[in-house]
Amino acid sequence: MSGFSRRVNACLAAAISEKRLFIQSGSSTRYIRLTPLSQIAAGGVMLFAAAWLAFATSTVVIDRVAAGSGDQAVAIREAFRTRIEELADERDRREAEARSAQARFQLAMEQVSRQQEAILHSVEERRELSAALDLMRGRLGEAAAQREAAAESNDRLLARVNEVSETLSSKSASGEDLTGTLRAVSGALSEAVAARDSATAERAALEGEVADLELRMTMQRKRQDELADQLEQALAMSFGPLEAMFAEVHLDVDGLIDAVKNTHSGQGGPLGTPVVSSKSFDDPELDARFDQLMLGLDRMNLMRIAATKVPYAVPVSGTFRFTSGFGGRWGRMHAGVDLAAPVGTTILSTADGVVTDAGRESGYGNVVRVRHEFGFETVYAHLSRIRVKAGQQVSRGVQIGDMGSTGRSTGSHLHYEVRVNGKPQNPMTYLEAAKDVF
Repeated sequence: MSGFSRRVNACLAAAISEKRLFIQSGSSTRYIRLTPLSQIAAGGVMLFAAAWLAFATSTVVIDRVAAGSGDQAVAIREAFRTRIEELADERDRREAEARSAQARFQLAMEQVSRQQEAILHSVEERRELSAALDLMRGRLGEAAAQREAAAESNDRLLARVNEVSETLSSKSASGEDLTGTLRAVSGALSEAVAARDSATAERAALEGEVADLELRMTMQRKRQDELADQLEQALAMSFGPLEAMFAEVHLDVDGLIDAVKNTHSGQGGPLGTPVVSSKSFDDPELDARFDQLMLGLDRMNLMRIAATKVPYAVPVSGTFRFTSGFGGRWGRMHAGVDLAAPVGTTILSTADGVVTDAGRESGYGNVVRVRHEFGFETVYAHLSRIRVKAGQQVSRGVQIGDMGSTGRSTGSHLHYEVRVNGKPQNPMTYLEAAKDVF
């Protein structure tokens, strides 16, 4: 042992006493002396070994956990991508169904318009036929009166002939006077017979015309019944989707219709030409059906006008991807929905209204706000370009801007909001409600 080692051991002896390890083998006994320095060295080696073992173990565990986490992240990303693709496919199917439903609805409306025109034309034709029938019956009455007058004249002439005959038998008169009297009586009698025959023929002709008109009236009434049936069916097909659309978002349809009436109630023009009364030939039951159909058509038209003032339309032209929904997101309220598409995609107004704001807002970037009737407001944020001005009137389907990524945004998309009396609503409720109508 060197002098340095002895001095170190002497210094450490106060804190670490020397240890001796005895080893007995058979009849001999040996020992190993553990100086303080050797004890410290042995402890350091053991501590290093323990630390190395802990480090190696933790490294292996971390590698395994990292590998497992990576696989799990890949699986999650794959599942998310698959779900996104499924949602995109579902949206495409919904869009195709909506387009098909819209085509059916437009076809039904065209059929309703054609049938409405046919009914109006049929009603006018029926009125003309009724007027002609009234006229024919009047002429028939005149012909009957003429025939009766001719019959009365014939009776008077016969009475005159009898009177003349009696005069001839009681008095003697000259031959010339008698011949003249007989000629006058015969001529008057021939004229009366001719007038009677003419009146009879005219009456027969008028009766034929009346029968023909009545047959045409019967056929016309049957045709009107068929038109009324078709129009009632078309109205039922059109009313269903409209009423379901309003009911889906809990809107008061009657209140909306009354509001539309107040803004669409203009009348005017010259007075119409008086029409000959045809009450004697009207069908009260058919008239009542036509009245109900006209009321139904008016109600449906008012509902369609009201629908243009409610944000039912899709705000993005073309294909897009739904990226974020309405409600809580990252601990905050997300007051709308996010619809993603390339920069520059056309953004449309979803209802008729007035632009209240069109400019830059913190967080929203370029934003357009549109006020609609019935307390509705829509918001279109993160636009790359604004194409309207504050105070401008816009209609449903009019371009108000281009999609972009201005403001607090991570990519090109539209942040779209629907508010009622200032309170945010879920826009998807309105889009889903209108998918079978618009």
